[in-house]
Amino acid sequence: MSGQHHSPSVMVLTEDSGAGAYDTVRALAKEMLKLLVPGVRTHRVHFTPLADENARRAMHANLWKSTNRLDQPNIRLLVRSIITELLKPDGFVLYHIDGDRPWSEHESSENERAFTSRMLPPIEAGVRDFLQKQPRAAAEPGERMKRLRLLVPFYSIEAWLYQNAREARRLCEEEGCKQCAVKLAGWEMDRASLDEIPRPKGALCFQDKHNAHLASSGFPARDVYDAGASFARTVDGLLECDELTTSLERTYAPPETQSP
Repeated sequence: MSGQHHSPSVMVLTEDSGAGAYDTVRALAKEMLKLLVPGVRTHRVHFTPLADENARRAMHANLWKSTNRLDQPNIRLLVRSIITELLKPDGFVLYHIDGDRPWSEHESSENERAFTSRMLPPIEAGVRDFLQKQPRAAAEPGERMKRLRLLVPFYSIEAWLYQNAREARRLCEEEGCKQCAVKLAGWEMDRASLDEIPRPKGALCFQDKHNAHLASSGFPARDVYDAGASFARTVDGLLECDELTTSLERTYAPPETQSP
């Protein structure tokens, strides 16, 4: 039925290729959605990874920036996968790429500029081509493209994950060098300072070994948001998609009260 509601479908993409990379970004995405729509029931949100192995190759390490002709088939698969998700009734894409700059230099992020110039045009063309063939009531391509949101930490995702100082201290004491506590205390007092550290992954003894755990075990999302910097900018960017907030708001209505 045309009025039928669908559970939000959120494809979570990440440039990282480690075993826990998807779980890490998915956990962070859940925390962001809770800030976006207080009361959201994230268990009713259908999170999915990118299934196509070849498309994932283009995603990892931002290989989509490649101009090598041998990489182009995989890049096209990645573009097609994103378009397919955006065209679902309640489909959204959250795509993590690192800013690879300190936060104070975020406007010079080459990764963001490259994504805008290389990836957005073919994605938008595919979305536009499909929607133009639909009835007049179909969404405008510009509105549908808002369903693709970038998650961009500066310098890298560890600048967000190390904000979970409580768990990071415990991990350092139990499994690490037992010397990171002072550094973590300083970041807790000035959370935005973490975004200014070049390559923060090397700033703690365990590096990225516990990323998924830090993202999913008491991550202090509200405190990190209140600090401003790249986490707040990313959450505020999600607010630009009215369809996302509307879809999330439906998740906490009892199923029997939702429209058929």
